[in-house]
Amino acid sequence: MVIDLIRLKDSIYWVGAIDWNIRSFHGYVTNRGSSYNAYLVVDDKVALIDTVKDFFFPQMLKRIKKIIEPTKINFLISNHAEPDHSGGIRAFMTLAKNAELIATESGMKELKRYYGKDLQCTTIKEKPDIRLGSRSLQFFPVPMVHWPDSMVTYVPEEKLLFSNDAFGQHLASSKRFDDEVDQAILMQEAKTYYANIVMHLWRPIKKALVALSEVKIDMIAPSHGVVWRGRPEKIVETYGKWVSGVAEPKVIIVYDTMWRSTERIAVALFEGIASEGVEVKLHRLNSSNNTEVITDILDAQAVLIGSPTLNNGLFPTVASFLTYMKGLRPQKKFASVFGSYGWGGGAKGEAESLIKATGLELIESDLEFKFRPSENELNKAIEFGRMIAKKVKAKQIGTA
Repeated sequence: MVIDLIRLKDSIYWVGAIDWNIRSFHGYVTNRGSSYNAYLVVDDKVALIDTVKDFFFPQMLKRIKKIIEPTKINFLISNHAEPDHSGGIRAFMTLAKNAELIATESGMKELKRYYGKDLQCTTIKEKPDIRLGSRSLQFFPVPMVHWPDSMVTYVPEEKLLFSNDAFGQHLASSKRFDDEVDQAILMQEAKTYYANIVMHLWRPIKKALVALSEVKIDMIAPSHGVVWRGRPEKIVETYGKWVSGVAEPKVIIVYDTMWRSTERIAVALFEGIASEGVEVKLHRLNSSNNTEVITDILDAQAVLIGSPTLNNGLFPTVASFLTYMKGLRPQKKFASVFGSYGWGGGAKGEAESLIKATGLELIESDLEFKFRPSENELNKAIEFGRMIAKKVKAKQIGTA
C-alpha cells in the first residue's frame, strides 16, 4: 500500500486511518464511513496526538514510519480515552517505551481501565503545556464534549486546534481537507454528527465555544472526518447556531403504521401543514433510520409523532425512536402525538410521557382514532396540521 505524506502545516502531519466500511457507530448509521484521525507534530521533540481504533494501528504505524522512527516520539497526547481514539495506545507504548503519555485526570483513569493499571500517564494538571522546540502544545479540558475526560490540544504558533470530537464528521474520503470535498456533503455529515453524537451536550459545547472565541484559529483538526482549513470559522459559527437551538420554520412528521391507519393521519397532517406554506417532511420508521430522522429534527421547530397501538403500547419502531430521541434531548421545539388503535389504546399516552421526559413542549391533540380514520377525522387532522403550521410561523416571527 502506498502511503502518502499528508501535511497540515510544516512538519505537522495527519497519520490516521480511513474506515471505508463502518456503517454503525454508537447506533448512528454511518453510510459514508469514517476516519480515525491521529496527528504527528515534529520539532526538536515529537508529539503524537491520539491514535486509532486498534484494528487500524498498522496503517497508522506505516504513516508514522514514513516521517520518523516511532521510537523517537517523545509524547503521546490522549485527547479522549474512547477506543476509536485510544485503541493503539498499548501497542504504541510498547514500541515507543520512552514516550510520555499525557491526558486529563479523568482520561488517565479511563485509559488505565482500558489498557491496564500499569499504564504510566502524566495529567495536564501536572503539565498544562509542553515545549517541543519552536512550537508548543497547550491542553484545555472540555469535560462532556463528549466524555468527562475530553480535552483539546492547541498549537498557538500555528493557530491550530486539535479539537477532539468537536467539529467532526463521519466521512471517509481520500481527501483530508474541507476545501477538497463536496461542501453540501461535508456540512450534511457535520450536521448528522452533531445531531447524533453531541446534541444533548449543547451546554458544555456552548461553554467551550465561548472559550474558543478568545483563541485565534486558522485550522481545526478533529478526530473524525476532514480537517477544516478553508473556512474554519464556518463550522464554528454553525455550531453556535446549533447549540443555541436556532431552528427553521419546518415540521418533521415521524410515524410507523400497521394497516396504514396511522399513515393516513400522517398524510392528512402533512397536507394541513403544507397548505400553510410551511416546510414539512414525512419519515416512516420502517424506511427511515433514527440517524437521519434526528438529523432532520435538529433544525426543525416541531416534531409530530405517530404510532399505532400494539399490545396496549407503542409500536416497536416508534418506541425505539422515542428512546433514541430522549437520549439526545433536542431543545427549543414543540411536539405532538397522533395514532390509531383497535380494541384498546395506549400508544398515544406512552409517547406523550416519553416526549415530556425528552424536554420538548407537548401540544395536546385528540388525534387518536379507532381502526381506520373517517373522512371527518382526517379533516380534523388537516386542521390540526394547519394549527401547527401557524404556530411554527408565529414562533419564527417571534425569534426573527
